[in-house]
Amino acid sequence: MTPTTVGILDLLRRSQGYVSGEAMCVQHGISRAAVWKHIGGLRELGYRISSAPRRGYRLDAAPNSPLPTEVLPLLATHRFGRAYHFLRRTDSTNRVAGELAEAGAAEGTTVVADTQTAGRGRLGREWFSPPGVNLYVSIILRPRVQPVRAPQLALVAGLCVVRAVRCLCPGLPLRLKWPNDVYCDRRKLAGVLCDLSADMDEIRHLILGIGVNVNLPPTGFPGGLAGAAVTLQEMAGIEVSRPQLLAGLLAELEQAVELWVDEGLGPLLDEWRHLSILEGREVRVHVLGQELTGTVTGLSREGALRLRTATGKVREVLSGDVTVAEW
Repeated sequence: MTPTTVGILDLLRRSQGYVSGEAMCVQHGISRAAVWKHIGGLRELGYRISSAPRRGYRLDAAPNSPLPTEVLPLLATHRFGRAYHFLRRTDSTNRVAGELAEAGAAEGTTVVADTQTAGRGRLGREWFSPPGVNLYVSIILRPRVQPVRAPQLALVAGLCVVRAVRCLCPGLPLRLKWPNDVYCDRRKLAGVLCDLSADMDEIRHLILGIGVNVNLPPTGFPGGLAGAAVTLQEMAGIEVSRPQLLAGLLAELEQAVELWVDEGLGPLLDEWRHLSILEGREVRVHVLGQELTGTVTGLSREGALRLRTATGKVREVLSGDVTVAEW
C-alpha cells in the first residue's frame, strides 16, 4: 500500500461522511483518475467504500484483516510489530522471516500472511492456512540466552496466545498442551513453531511462528482435521477481530519474552501448569524413535515434561510428540 493510498484511507477514516474526490486531489496532488485507482486498490483489500455523484467517497467498513493499516494503530509495543511485513499470500511466514533475519532484520520484526501455501507445524506437519479467516504470524527474536533454552519459547508463546484470546473472548475453556499447542474444548485452536539458528553458545536468531484458528467455519476444515481442530468463532459465537487479536498477542509476547530472557520460565510456570491439559493424564511420548508411557506430573523449571512411569521413576522429557491415552 503506497503512502498516497494510506493517506486517502486516513482521510476517509477521519471524515464523518463523504469526502469529495476534489478534496483528495488537492490534498495529495493527484488527478481524479488517480483517486479512483487508489479507491479501487482499497476495495480490493476489502475496504467497503461507497461512492455518490457530487458527494464523493465514504468508508463504510474496514476488513477483518491483519493489514498494516488495521494492526499498526492498535499496537502497544515498543519493538514487536513495529517493523511489519504483510503478505496476502506466501508459502511460509517462518521462511520469509528467516530470510529477513539472515539479512539483519531487527528483533521484533513481524511477518504476517493472509494465507500460506506451505504452512508448517512441528515435525514437518502441514498447517492448514486458508485465506481470509485465521492468523499466521512469525516474529524474529534474538534473545541473549544459551541455545539450550530456546525450546522454552514455545511454552511462553502458547501462554501468550491464551492471554490474548482471553482479552477478546473471556470464559473460553482454553488449555495448553505441552510443548506447543493451545486447545479449546479438547480441540486444537493454535500452534507454535520455533525455527532456531544458533552457534554452540549463542542464538543468532529464532523465528517464532504462531498459527491461530480464528474465524474459519466448522465445515471449512478438511476431513483429517474435522473434529480435531476448533476456531474462536465457533467457540465464542462471534466473528473475532484478527487485527485486535494480533495486536494483543504481540503486546503479550513482548512483555513475556523480556521477562523470560531476564528470569527464565520461573515467573510463568504456575500459570502454565494451571492451564496444562496433560496434568495427571496417562500419555505416550515419542522421543527419538522411542516411546515413553506414564502419568504427567507437571513441568520442571526448565520446561521439561515430568513423566512418572509404571516403575514409579520420574523422567523429564525436553522434547517429544505427546499422545493422550484417553481424554
